[in-house]
Amino acid sequence: MLRLHQYIAKQLTLMIAVLVCIFGTASYFFCKQMELDRYENLLKTTLNIIKSSIIYKSDLDDYVKEAGKSSGMRVTLFGDDGMVLADSAAELEVMENHNNRLEIMQARLKEYGTAVRYSHTLKEDFLNVASRVKIGETFYFVRVTTPLNLVMKSFYLIWTSIVVIFASVLFIGFFWINRFSKNIRNEVMTLNAAFDALANKDYKREFHFGFAREFIEIGVYLKKLGKRLEKRAKQKRKYTAKIKLMSRQKSDIISAISHEFKNPIASVIGYAQTLNEDENIDAAIRKKFLEKIEKNSRKISEMIDRLSLAVKLESADLPLQVSEFDFDMLAKEVVSSFGISEPSRVVEYDGETTMVKADVQMMEIVIINLIGNALKYSEGVVHVKLKDRIFSVIDNGIGIAEEEIGKITDKFYRVDGRSWDNSLGLGLTFVSYILKMHALELKIKSKLNEGSEFSFELLKISEES
Repeated sequence: MLRLHQYIAKQLTLMIAVLVCIFGTASYFFCKQMELDRYENLLKTTLNIIKSSIIYKSDLDDYVKEAGKSSGMRVTLFGDDGMVLADSAAELEVMENHNNRLEIMQARLKEYGTAVRYSHTLKEDFLNVASRVKIGETFYFVRVTTPLNLVMKSFYLIWTSIVVIFASVLFIGFFWINRFSKNIRNEVMTLNAAFDALANKDYKREFHFGFAREFIEIGVYLKKLGKRLEKRAKQKRKYTAKIKLMSRQKSDIISAISHEFKNPIASVIGYAQTLNEDENIDAAIRKKFLEKIEKNSRKISEMIDRLSLAVKLESADLPLQVSEFDFDMLAKEVVSSFGISEPSRVVEYDGETTMVKADVQMMEIVIINLIGNALKYSEGVVHVKLKDRIFSVIDNGIGIAEEEIGKITDKFYRVDGRSWDNSLGLGLTFVSYILKMHALELKIKSKLNEGSEFSFELLKISEES
């Protein structure tokens, strides 16, 4: 099957060839007839000159010879009966009666008689024009003839010039077709390259079309298509990355749940089996085991609550309940609660009255998790401060490596992979989510084996509010 540029070139070549043949053939016959008409008119003009002069001549034979010589044509004078009376090119004795010649017969009926005929006397074809003339009281026929080969020689000269023009046009046409075909081939090759680039996801590759408006429009469309495909590919990559992240997060959740729930569940099962298998167990021991079962059950319940809270915070399903309160009072209450729950640890607080607009319960979660995190990763005193609207929790614990600082707010992430009961690695994740909901930012300063400082700046409340 032919390619587009080959098909177009073939069709155009065929069309030009057919047109050249048609016009060549038509021009041949048209030019030939035109040249015959031109010579016929020339003969008629010459004939009229002779007719206007012969009526004044007394010696008709001499005049006919003189007229033939001066005009360069054969001039013949016939009687009304068709007999040859004078001829400028032939002897009268060899000439037959012309009464039945076509040109003579036509001249009897109209002004001129015309015929192309072979002359047996001169042995060649002639163009003959005859007309009737009255000399005195007698009618005659005057005929003027010219060799047909003279007419054809002039015709061939003209037609040859036309053929040369047609040949030049044909050559130019073939040259133009070849260039046209080459341009189309180049544009099609550019299109193929563009489609290949799109197929290979090379959306930023530039292609230039300039041969025809249609190709330019196709090029513009392909550019738009490339941008759309690139945008869709980016969206697909983002979606794929999101799916992978969700899958990884689900795996992390399952892993965390499996790891963190394993010990308390195992404890519950172990104590329950012991109680079930030994009906005569000591009452004090039974009470102790039941307390262990209750404690571990509470741990499991609290971990489930924390997971539920993490999901709600991440999906923004937990709306803020904003109110105005003193952040200093809230911080004092939380620090006091740690004094009861962690009697062996020291948490020092230094604060000042600071009015804020926020969700009290969520801010309580923030303070609890920051202090709890400091207690887990240190053994000394934990310092809690609220000065100049900046809340900070400082410890002298194990610290955080610089490369891990950006990761510690991720879900289920714990420094050194440590695990504590009821941990799940969600504490700082809660803090980060809640502060973002309040348009706040958690700042972390830490040095490995020296301690860490977690802080955030509370937004000021305008006087109007």
